[in-house]
Amino acid sequence: MGTTGPAFLVTGATGPVAEATIRLMAKRGDRLLLTGRDRARLAELDRAYGAEGQVETYAVDVTAPGGADEAAARAAERFGGLGGLVHLVGSFHAGPVVFTGAEHYERLLRVNFLSAVTVTQAVLPRLSDGGRLVYFGTPLAQEPLAALSAYAASKAALLAWVRSLAHEVKHRGVHANAVVMTMADTPQARADRPQADFSEAVTPELVAGAVGFLTSDAADGLYGSLVPVLGRFGFSTALAAGPPRGGGNG
Repeated sequence: MGTTGPAFLVTGATGPVAEATIRLMAKRGDRLLLTGRDRARLAELDRAYGAEGQVETYAVDVTAPGGADEAAARAAERFGGLGGLVHLVGSFHAGPVVFTGAEHYERLLRVNFLSAVTVTQAVLPRLSDGGRLVYFGTPLAQEPLAALSAYAASKAALLAWVRSLAHEVKHRGVHANAVVMTMADTPQARADRPQADFSEAVTPELVAGAVGFLTSDAADGLYGSLVPVLGRFGFSTALAAGPPRGGGNG
């Protein structure tokens, strides 16, 4: 690994999808500050990828007051500035509206949406020329399903905000985009959903490939784009029982 790549703050680096992205960016030579709350997992990442001045770890909760600014300041200090952000922080909740208390909506809005706002506010003043900002959404933000109102609403807020942000920062050469992904095939997901058919899931490596693209010069034309990484996921309905007799009316 070289030491000349751009420097990125990677939040939520201890999450189940993050390591493939860390591996790709580290191999490419990017300088990374990996942040998260799970100190044991950060230690594992440090053993696997850590190198002073290249890939470093820092335990901080960016959803807590002051945490976002602390993380961005640390990254800028260690690398002499920042070239971008990969914001992997997120949370999930399922349940019908009648049984989903306001506290669940507030928590998901704080973690899935407001954390992106506060981290970005901390990163933007510390960016060197240009910059790459990557966030993570879900197709449920556009087509929410039953019992996922809190999660879908928080991600819908995030994606609308990313598109607005992109207009604000594009004239500075800053690219703000989002990966729109469905469930990833991870050991944690398989343990949580033993009956699910993961042939329709995406892999962390596919997600990493999209992040690698969005943080590279190949994405120079993208501002406010929502890049779908959905694998073979699809919405289904009993109405889609096959083509109509006679080929339909259109």
